[in-house]
Amino acid sequence: MVLHHKEFTTAGKVDGLQIWRIENLELVPVPESLHGNFYSGDAYVILSTVKQRDNFFYHLHYWLGKECSQDESTAAAIFTVQLDDYLGGKPVQYRELQGVESTAFTSYFKGGITYKTGGVASGFHHVITNDLSARRLLHIKGRRVVRATQVPLTWSSFNSGDCFIVDLGDKIYQWCGSKCNKFERLKATQVARGIRDNERNARAELVVVEEGSEPFALIDVLGAKPELSEGDDDDDTKADVSNRKMAKLYMVSDATGSMKVTVVKEENPFLQTDLISEECFILDHGQNKMIFVWKGHKANPSERKEAMKTAEGFIKQMGYPANTQIQVLPEGGETPMFKQFFLGWRDRDQSEGFGKVFVTERIARIQQVEFDVSKLHESHQMAAQYNMVDDGSGDTQIWRVESSGRVRVDPKSYGQFYGGDCYIILYTYGQRQIIYTWQGSSCTLDELTASAFLTVQLDRSLGGNAVQVRVCQGKEPPHLLSLFKSKPLIVYKNGTSRHEGQAPTPETQLFQVRRNLGTTTRIAEVDATAASLNSNDAFLLKMPGGRGYLWMGKGVSDEELKGAEYMSKELNCSSKRITEGNEPADFWAALGGKAAYQTSERLESSTLTHPPRLFGCSNRTGRFIIEEVPGEFTQDDLAEDDVMLLDVWDQVFVWIGKDANEVERTESVKSAKQYVESDPSGRDPQTPLVVVKQGHEPPTFTGWFLAWDPSHWGSVSKSMQALHL
Repeated sequence: MVLHHKEFTTAGKVDGLQIWRIENLELVPVPESLHGNFYSGDAYVILSTVKQRDNFFYHLHYWLGKECSQDESTAAAIFTVQLDDYLGGKPVQYRELQGVESTAFTSYFKGGITYKTGGVASGFHHVITNDLSARRLLHIKGRRVVRATQVPLTWSSFNSGDCFIVDLGDKIYQWCGSKCNKFERLKATQVARGIRDNERNARAELVVVEEGSEPFALIDVLGAKPELSEGDDDDDTKADVSNRKMAKLYMVSDATGSMKVTVVKEENPFLQTDLISEECFILDHGQNKMIFVWKGHKANPSERKEAMKTAEGFIKQMGYPANTQIQVLPEGGETPMFKQFFLGWRDRDQSEGFGKVFVTERIARIQQVEFDVSKLHESHQMAAQYNMVDDGSGDTQIWRVESSGRVRVDPKSYGQFYGGDCYIILYTYGQRQIIYTWQGSSCTLDELTASAFLTVQLDRSLGGNAVQVRVCQGKEPPHLLSLFKSKPLIVYKNGTSRHEGQAPTPETQLFQVRRNLGTTTRIAEVDATAASLNSNDAFLLKMPGGRGYLWMGKGVSDEELKGAEYMSKELNCSSKRITEGNEPADFWAALGGKAAYQTSERLESSTLTHPPRLFGCSNRTGRFIIEEVPGEFTQDDLAEDDVMLLDVWDQVFVWIGKDANEVERTESVKSAKQYVESDPSGRDPQTPLVVVKQGHEPPTFTGWFLAWDPSHWGSVSKSMQALHL
């Protein structure tokens, strides 16, 4: 009988993130309230679980701090292999190093990652603290991915181009350099609020300080302020364009008793038939700091288990940088980043299986290279964020924010929100509480202020120990969604659920139903026009007289169809099913007439072979860089002072924000063209480039965003004002 670690029994059972730290060579869970905080002297194991229909998908990371010991590094690697084996070899494995984490990893932490000095060996432990005498300085870097790094508490650590957080325990100063931008301010505010709410239990005062207006209390701590530099942005995320270059494919085998590799192809794009199920392969993109190991499901068990060690040995043998990223992929679990190197990749349900490797005479004569994989690499780093503390089966209470205070919401309508309101959600599990503050995209500034005040007030009434989580509409974390059990999340457009304050419900309403991989189904009210439709989703059209239509796009999933039916019942609407392309005349009449909407052949399948990707283009650092927006993106991720690239495979959009400068506008178009031409998957070099301007986006662009709001840009200034509350 094979014995497994006790922590494995709860691993991968529900959607969400689980994080363990290596303490005395054991796995110790990290409290949810401190997810996203990592000690540079430690190692961690992180498991991301996604459930789609009846299947589970896993991403398994081990993260190594820059100063963690060799023993901790080795233990993290061993536990990762054991957990992978426990989960049947299904996870995609990653080695993460501090400061250079993969996009998949950083996508878990929309609120950013905080690196702390010390670790287990130094006596620093992950505990919730009310210590109001603690003092530290955090340097906030990044736009799409935020990293907060602890630096010496001295003026020499500051610069005018970034934001910093001076944490004095009872007071937290968010210091904004004179040359920082509003995007950085937003991220610094998120980190500062997280410290106040999670680490100080809302008992500290948060003060926003502009460079040149430092209060005396801050000068007393730091001393006289010297002249500051503009900062160095060399650590910012590198341009994605540089990551799409030549690669090589190797076959790995231990048939001779020792691990050997053989070159299969020296140029990409590769063919899917180059891979065979009986072997393991290395896709070498090491010149751009990326190595993939593909494990055939019929490969030798020892080859599969030693995949990560093999990759590390390969990196050492080739002389690549120690911080080269590694992904270990099981057959059938390939990531888009891996599949992009193959011409016409077809998923398992689209193809007849893998073929045999074709090795030419020239390649067959290449010397086989033996690798020493007995030692793991030096320590590096890791990070992580929110976790599912449970399955949402605890006690939930919800209040709507009004001028008179908190007004209790009827439990029958839990999971239904109005974009014009703010809500406070108290979740109790065991002896612990989490307070979610949900803020609608069209709520007033007064409601934003009141929601923050009432959240702190509720926390104090509970003893001041609750974890506080601020949630913006469209950015709901998985655990919050789990509180509504099997119900979809419903968000009504604008309006309010306030008693005696609700404007008359429109006679005609349109609701978009979308379910992304591994998340609860979301239902959002959108403008009742044909341009709001999308071939990839289901829609419910509610018409006068209690009748309506359930419109099924060509790429609709079963879950989305069920969500539309659920919404029809909620509205007491007698709806008739219709399929895309077979709409009756009164359907179009109710939407103001037939018009163009988001549709393409790619949307006719519920599974996208090439998921959409969003990138931000900026020269704010003095040089032009491109950064990918990690994870699921929303309209809020479009920065007005940047140019964004939206890659939907059959076309690439260049979205120009109203405040983008001329260099960004010009270089982004050039980069988009290079991005397409240098794609290793052999994409058509004539793939269309579509330039769109902020406020004038066509349906083919807006359709990739859930519940696109044409009036969104007018509310941005209001949101920025609310940052300092």
